[in-house]
Amino acid sequence: MTKIKERGKNRQMAINMFASLIAFIVGLGVRFFLTPYIVSTLGAEAYGFIGLSLNILSYTSLITIALNSMAGRFVTIRYVEKDFTVANQYFSSVYYSNLILAAIILLMGTGVVLFLEHLIEIPASLVIDVKFLFILLLLNTIINLVMEVWCGATFIKNRLDLSNIRNIIGNLLNACILVSLFSFFTPHIWYMGIAGMALTIYTSMANYRLSRILTPELVVKKRYFDFAKVRELIKAGAWNVLSRLGDILGQGLDLIIANVCIGATAMGIFSLTKNVPLMVLSLFQMIASVFAPILTRLYAERKKEELLTELKKSIRILGFFTTFPLACLFLLGEDFYHLWLPSQDASLLQWLTIIGGLVGMTFAMPLEALWNIFTITNKLKYSTYTMLANNILVFLTVVCSMLIVDDPIVKLFILAGARVFWGILRSLVFLPLYGAYCLEVSKATFYPPILKSVLSLGIVLFIGIVFISFTQSDTWILLALNALIICILTALVNSFIILQKQDLQFIKSKILKL
Repeated sequence: MTKIKERGKNRQMAINMFASLIAFIVGLGVRFFLTPYIVSTLGAEAYGFIGLSLNILSYTSLITIALNSMAGRFVTIRYVEKDFTVANQYFSSVYYSNLILAAIILLMGTGVVLFLEHLIEIPASLVIDVKFLFILLLLNTIINLVMEVWCGATFIKNRLDLSNIRNIIGNLLNACILVSLFSFFTPHIWYMGIAGMALTIYTSMANYRLSRILTPELVVKKRYFDFAKVRELIKAGAWNVLSRLGDILGQGLDLIIANVCIGATAMGIFSLTKNVPLMVLSLFQMIASVFAPILTRLYAERKKEELLTELKKSIRILGFFTTFPLACLFLLGEDFYHLWLPSQDASLLQWLTIIGGLVGMTFAMPLEALWNIFTITNKLKYSTYTMLANNILVFLTVVCSMLIVDDPIVKLFILAGARVFWGILRSLVFLPLYGAYCLEVSKATFYPPILKSVLSLGIVLFIGIVFISFTQSDTWILLALNALIICILTALVNSFIILQKQDLQFIKSKILKL
């Protein structure tokens, strides 16, 4: 069988990060060109139902996350310890359990489809399209769940560059199918489901092949199924169920609340404003995931000092990269929306984006890798409690506001800003303090890097506001040139404020030379 050689820790991390960036750029390009086309052909109202359908189906994770959320940790640790028998017991137990869960989700999803127009507000002209989209996305969810067990090989071997190559090819395949469907046939929103199905099938096949190449020792066999292992995984992941429930209350219901309390059109507008923050956040989650395999491995090897060093490095590097997109979006966001979605109110979209995403990400994104602490140390209890409490507060704030406030625009801003307000408190108070507690280090350990990141962004914005007052960004070329100037300014400021000398050397020697 084909073998893939292993690389040094820093070089592999750099390659993983570079591959994550390329995968993000490809995915960004797909969404960048397709979103305005879908909005112009189908309307913002129809576009909103794509995100809404995905949100509704994401609720199924409540019955799968307890089993699957901790599977990677248990399999990885046993694999690193070369205890392949026990690793296969976890591996096989998860696979057969997911088959049962998939059947349950299929039955539940079928019931939702039958009564969908009675559960949410759907214009009569879109009922069939929305239902067909939901069916296709439901099948995607089931396939992903059944094939979930094969996704961990690149994590175990710290070869996330391979999974990102898979993502790049998948995104290009997705784009080609969507462009072909929208170009040669009457536009329908369920084309997103067809393209998603093709992407799911390709990804599942690629994951299976990578698993057989990278971790041939891991196999699915009935004799390895162990109900005790299922109970162990569910017990370890039970806190993640509460965490996911809180996440749904905090942000997973926002499109449904917009649909029911404000209207389908407002939901479509709100859905558009979630695009840019989600694109940026997905980039940083991918970059943060680059640190996850090495953090898990270092913990398994009991190398506490190296683990702490990698965590601090992750905060500095994520803080460095955070300010680039945020500075550009804060300063040039309205011009971007005007060019990207000319049929929409660019000023409204920009302010909803700032209130509903950019402000929160300023504080949260540099600390993204710290969330790995609670998984690798298997200390999820208090993290889950605070997440649930945080999101209950978000939910109560939004629901009460929807009952009190009458103006639909004000409702939109409350819907966008409630999660950010409470999220900032959680990111700045609980995450760094409890993360330090779990690692038995000083409570102030993680604060200096995040404060430097915020300071750096503040300086860039102050200078950038003066700069853009003398420029125009009414064409894509001028917008790109102004963004380039802002990025150069950001790089200079960040290099002096955020990064340490070894971080600059790491970026120069490991990333720029790839």
